[in-house]
Amino acid sequence: MAETNRNTIQKEIVEKIVFSACDHPTAEAVYMRAKEELPSISLGTVYRILKRLAADGKILEINMQNAPSVFDKTLSMHAHFVCNKCGKVWDVSMDENKFNAALDDDRHIIEGAQVLFNGVCKDCIDNGSLR
Repeated sequence: MAETNRNTIQKEIVEKIVFSACDHPTAEAVYMRAKEELPSISLGTVYRILKRLAADGKILEINMQNAPSVFDKTLSMHAHFVCNKCGKVWDVSMDENKFNAALDDDRHIIEGAQVLFNGVCKDCIDNGSLR
């Protein structure tokens, strides 16, 4: 019984971290934040919980190119911008109709999409990080 309660506490902590995050944390970032509340939690446990939350449709897992996946609490259809310099990820609002317009055939129903825009963010531009 204690193992079930422990898993529940671990899941609650991971959920709280992702749902309160103002960024798009990696599993490693969630793990580091979770360790502050539950020092005994393992990175493997955090990965399993995040993968389960994503599989259950409670969060999004955004698969990054050449970098670890990040996790997002925003479930509405949207895209992401990834800075090639600093690696930060931002939500990009997109009208659901624009996703649907990408298909030539109206017999399809889009239920999800992962659109990643890559470039250099304004902070890196302002800091002279274009070079």
